[in-house]
Amino acid sequence: MKTDDYTAIVARGDDNFKLKFAPGSPLLPVDGGRVSMYSVVGQTTKRKWRAWVPPGTCSLQATLFTFSNKEPNAKVLLRMGEPPVGGPDSVTPENGAAVDMANVLAALDQGAEVPCYAPGGVGSVKLSEGRVDSPPVTTVGQWLYINALEVPGHEIFEIVVRVTVDEAAYLAWYAGAIWDDYGNPLPGAQAPVITEQYVLGRLQELDMIARLAALCKAGDDAELISAAKDSGLWAALLKFTK
Repeated sequence: MKTDDYTAIVARGDDNFKLKFAPGSPLLPVDGGRVSMYSVVGQTTKRKWRAWVPPGTCSLQATLFTFSNKEPNAKVLLRMGEPPVGGPDSVTPENGAAVDMANVLAALDQGAEVPCYAPGGVGSVKLSEGRVDSPPVTTVGQWLYINALEVPGHEIFEIVVRVTVDEAAYLAWYAGAIWDDYGNPLPGAQAPVITEQYVLGRLQELDMIARLAALCKAGDDAELISAAKDSGLWAALLKFTK
């Protein structure tokens, strides 16, 4: 399956993911143990795009904006790991309406080809509306392929993508990632996902739970994790327990 005609969406460009979304970058905000990556494509006639979805991704939110006063209707196909194979006839008002927008990421992760539809006069087509507080869904890093088969005016006004990832999983993946010549991730080259339970297990093996709980004034594991993240200790623990 040909993938080189899909252009990467990386922040407001198409390259250097490694630098733009490095831990500590202002383009990688951290909130409540999650990191978020925002990427935007402006007005373009290109129809084929791809966005990186790391292991440990909890939420995918994406919208394709169109010119609302033009035809034809908007028909978009999504697929994870490789480009979608369907054509315009595979996207209909009926199967588009049947998509559970809150769980598109899970469907993609299971190999589904997801149809997205909107009438020409609407001005946008929702691709995914995941909840940022969802638990991690993905276990490997893959490109999400977006094929805008038909769009009003035959031109995209804007694509907005937000990917929210468990912070521990992202740091573990980033530390072991391999990059292409453009500084973008290569699939199949991810470090194992380090979960909160993994960190707690390693701390238990090292007989450090009680001392850290006393230091953080935590009464249980959940309070310890929360206090460690709030104080900045969590990042050090991730490196220590790898």
